[in-house]
Amino acid sequence: MDELELLAGARPVTPPSAETVNEARRHLARQIYAKPASHWRVRLMLPIAAGALAVSTGIVVGAHVLSPAPSAPPGANGSPGPARTWDTGPLKPDNRSAQDLLLTAAEQTLHQTDPGSGKYWLSSWEEGQLIQVGQKGAEYAIMGHYSYNEWYSIKDRFNVFETRWAGAEPASDADKAAWKKAGSPSSWPIDQGPGCPSDPNKSYTIDAAKTSQVSRSDEGAGKEPSQFRVLGEYLTADQIRALPSDPAALKQWLIGVIQKRNLPHKSDVELGESLFAGVQNLLFFNPITPQVRAAAYKVLAGMPGVTSLGAVKDGKGRNGVAVSITSNDTVEEQRADSGGPYAVSIVFSPDTGDTLSFETRVIKPADYLSWVPKGALFSYRAVMEMRWTNDEPPAGNTPSMVMHSAGTC
Repeated sequence: MDELELLAGARPVTPPSAETVNEARRHLARQIYAKPASHWRVRLMLPIAAGALAVSTGIVVGAHVLSPAPSAPPGANGSPGPARTWDTGPLKPDNRSAQDLLLTAAEQTLHQTDPGSGKYWLSSWEEGQLIQVGQKGAEYAIMGHYSYNEWYSIKDRFNVFETRWAGAEPASDADKAAWKKAGSPSSWPIDQGPGCPSDPNKSYTIDAAKTSQVSRSDEGAGKEPSQFRVLGEYLTADQIRALPSDPAALKQWLIGVIQKRNLPHKSDVELGESLFAGVQNLLFFNPITPQVRAAAYKVLAGMPGVTSLGAVKDGKGRNGVAVSITSNDTVEEQRADSGGPYAVSIVFSPDTGDTLSFETRVIKPADYLSWVPKGALFSYRAVMEMRWTNDEPPAGNTPSMVMHSAGTC
C-alpha cells in the first residue's frame, strides 16, 4: 500500500497515558545519547522541550547562554557559494522508480563543489515534531519547529551547539478547527514528567523564540578526533573524506560497521534497514565528498525494499522527491517499540543531488502513538546548509560545566 494514501486516515483514538508518553520520552533521550546497544534501532523522534537535548545528555556541555536568534549563513550541502533558491512552487508529478530517481541524483551530485576544509564544520537544520496538546478529551496536534546550528571544531576537539524554538502551528485542517474551538491559544504547557509541577516559563508557543540557547561540549578534548558519527562509528574529517567512492565498496564498509557494532543484520529486512540508516547518516551533516554522496545514492538504488514516493514537499515546503523504507514492522521490532510501523524517507532533489530532508510517517499508529493520524508526517529534519567555515561560533570559548541528567524536574 502507498503510505501517502493513508494521510486522510482516522483521527486520534484514545490517547496513551501520561506515564506511557513520558517513559517514551525518557527512553528516547537514553536512545539518542547512549553508546550503541546490541539491538540498536532507528526510533521515532518524540516531543522534547527546547534545550532539553543538552540537559539530557549528562555529558560536559557549555553554560546556557542566550544570544540573538541565528540567521542562516550562505551556502548549502557543503557549498561555500551564495544561498540556494529552493523550488517551492507547485509540484509536478514524478512517476520514476526509486532506482531511477536515485541514480539521477547520483549523477547530478558529481557536479557539486567539493566541501573543501576549514576550522569548523557547520551543520544547520530545522526539525519539525508532531506534538499532542489541548485539554483532556479535546486534544489536537501541533507541528512544533526547532532550528539548530552545530559547529565541529577540527583542531580544538570541541563542539558548539545552538538551538532555538522556531514556532508552531496546528498540524492539519482538522487540528486547526480544534485549536479554534479551544480559543486559539498562542501557547501550550510542556509536560514536565511524572511528579513534576507545571512550569509557566516552559511552553510551546506559536511564535518563534527571540533568543537561542548555546552550549559547548568538550567530551572529546585531549583525545583522538572523533567528530563525525556513522552508525555509531566515530570518524575524523579525513576518514570521512577517504570513504569509498565506489558503491560496492561503500556498501561493504557500511556492512562492516553494522557487523562491528552488532546492529541488526541477521535477515535481509534487518540488514536493509541498517543500511538505509547508514546511508542517511552519511547524507546528513557529514562532510563527505560529492563522489561519496553519489556512491551513497547508488547504494540505496541497489537495495530491495526502497520505494519511490514520487514528487513531495518536505517539511520546509521545498519541492523534491522521496524514497522510503518501512521500519518497525516485524514482531521483534515492535517488541522493542510498540508505536507501530512507520515509513522512513529521504527527500532530495534529483536535478541537483541536494539532500533536503529526513522524514518519518506513522503507518499504523499503536500504543503511545495511537493519537497520531495514519500516514501523518510525524517528524522531519530539514537540511538548511552544511559547509566548512573559519568563522568562530558563538560561545566557542564558554567555560564548560556539567548539566543535570534527564528525569529531574
